[in-house]
Amino acid sequence: NIFAKDYAEVNLGAIQQAVDAGKIEANATLDHDVLKAAGLARGGKDGVRLLGKGDLTTALSFTVAGASKGAIEAVEKLGGNVDVIHVVPAAEKAAAKKGTKYAERQAHKASFKA
Repeated sequence: NIFAKDYAEVNLGAIQQAVDAGKIEANATLDHDVLKAAGLARGGKDGVRLLGKGDLTTALSFTVAGASKGAIEAVEKLGGNVDVIHVVPAAEKAAAKKGTKYAERQAHKASFKA
Protein backbone atom coordinates (compact mmCIF):
# COMPACT_ATOMS: atom_id res chain seq x y z
CA ASN A 1 0.00 0.00 0.00
CA ILE A 2 1.64 3.23 -1.12
CA PHE A 3 -0.40 5.25 1.39
CA ALA A 4 0.57 3.15 4.43
CA LYS A 5 2.31 4.81 7.36
CA ASP A 6 5.94 3.85 7.94
CA TYR A 7 6.57 3.90 11.69
CA ALA A 8 9.70 2.70 13.47
CA GLU A 9 8.30 0.42 16.17
CA VAL A 10 10.17 0.46 19.48
CA ASN A 11 9.33 -1.69 22.52
CA LEU A 12 9.59 -0.46 26.11
CA GLY A 13 11.87 -3.37 27.03
CA ALA A 14 14.44 -2.34 24.41
CA ILE A 15 14.33 1.25 25.67
CA GLN A 16 14.91 0.08 29.26
CA GLN A 17 17.91 -1.97 28.13
CA ALA A 18 19.34 1.10 26.37
CA VAL A 19 18.84 3.21 29.51
CA ASP A 20 20.57 0.55 31.64
CA ALA A 21 23.46 0.39 29.13
CA GLY A 22 23.86 4.19 29.18
CA LYS A 23 22.90 4.73 25.54
CA ILE A 24 19.96 6.94 26.53
CA GLU A 25 19.78 9.56 29.29
CA ALA A 26 16.82 8.96 31.59
CA ASN A 27 16.10 12.67 32.13
CA ALA A 28 15.92 13.55 28.41
CA THR A 29 12.75 13.64 26.32
CA LEU A 30 12.92 10.67 23.99
CA ASP A 31 11.90 11.33 20.39
CA HIS A 32 12.70 9.85 16.99
CA ASP A 33 16.15 11.44 16.77
CA VAL A 34 17.25 10.23 20.23
CA LEU A 35 15.97 6.70 19.64
CA LYS A 36 17.60 6.59 16.20
CA ALA A 37 20.94 7.75 17.63
CA ALA A 38 20.73 4.97 20.24
CA GLY A 39 20.16 2.42 17.48
CA LEU A 40 16.60 1.54 18.52
CA ALA A 41 14.61 3.13 15.68
CA ARG A 42 15.41 2.11 12.13
CA GLY A 43 13.58 3.76 9.26
CA GLY A 44 10.24 5.18 10.19
CA LYS A 45 9.86 8.17 7.90
CA ASP A 46 6.52 8.90 9.63
CA GLY A 47 7.97 8.76 13.16
CA VAL A 48 8.15 6.31 16.05
CA ARG A 49 5.40 4.09 17.42
CA LEU A 50 5.90 3.06 21.04
CA LEU A 51 4.86 -0.50 21.91
CA GLY A 52 4.37 -1.99 25.38
CA LYS A 53 6.37 -5.23 25.11
CA GLY A 54 8.90 -5.64 27.91
CA ASP A 55 9.33 -4.13 31.35
CA LEU A 56 10.03 -0.48 32.03
CA THR A 57 11.46 0.50 35.43
CA THR A 58 12.53 4.11 34.79
CA ALA A 59 10.23 7.13 34.51
CA LEU A 60 10.75 8.55 31.01
CA SER A 61 9.06 11.14 28.81
CA PHE A 62 8.39 10.48 25.14
CA THR A 63 7.41 12.52 22.11
CA VAL A 64 6.27 10.02 19.48
CA ALA A 65 3.96 9.75 16.48
CA GLY A 66 1.99 6.88 18.03
CA ALA A 67 1.79 4.64 21.07
CA SER A 68 -0.20 1.60 22.14
CA LYS A 69 -2.55 1.83 25.13
CA GLY A 70 -0.39 -0.59 27.09
CA ALA A 71 2.74 1.47 26.47
CA ILE A 72 1.05 4.70 27.57
CA GLU A 73 -0.29 3.06 30.74
CA ALA A 74 3.11 1.54 31.60
CA VAL A 75 4.94 4.86 31.16
CA GLU A 76 2.37 6.91 33.09
CA LYS A 77 2.26 4.35 35.92
CA LEU A 78 5.94 5.10 36.62
CA GLY A 79 5.42 8.87 36.52
CA GLY A 80 6.53 9.48 32.94
CA ASN A 81 4.51 10.97 30.10
CA VAL A 82 3.83 10.24 26.44
CA ASP A 83 3.10 13.09 24.03
CA VAL A 84 1.59 11.80 20.79
CA ILE A 85 2.19 14.32 18.02
CA HIS A 86 0.03 14.58 14.94
CA VAL A 87 2.10 14.13 11.80
CA VAL A 88 0.47 15.75 8.77
CA PRO A 89 0.73 13.37 5.80
CA ALA A 90 2.35 14.64 2.62
CA ALA A 91 -0.91 14.17 0.71
CA GLU A 92 -2.74 16.51 3.10
CA LYS A 93 0.04 19.09 2.84
CA ALA A 94 -0.18 18.97 -0.96
CA ALA A 95 -3.98 19.24 -0.91
CA ALA A 96 -3.85 22.28 1.37
CA LYS A 97 -1.28 23.92 -0.88
CA LYS A 98 -3.10 23.12 -4.15
CA GLY A 99 -4.41 26.18 -5.94
CA THR A 100 -2.60 28.78 -3.85
CA LYS A 101 -0.07 29.62 -6.57
CA TYR A 102 -2.87 30.04 -9.12
CA ALA A 103 -4.79 32.36 -6.79
CA GLU A 104 -1.66 34.42 -6.14
CA ARG A 105 -1.00 34.71 -9.87
CA GLN A 106 -4.59 35.82 -10.58
CA ALA A 107 -4.42 38.43 -7.81
CA HIS A 108 -1.12 39.70 -9.19
CA LYS A 109 -2.63 40.01 -12.71
CA ALA A 110 -5.68 41.79 -11.33
CA SER A 111 -3.48 44.37 -9.61
CA PHE A 112 -2.14 45.46 -13.02
CA LYS A 113 -5.63 45.81 -14.54
CA ALA A 114 -6.95 47.98 -11.73
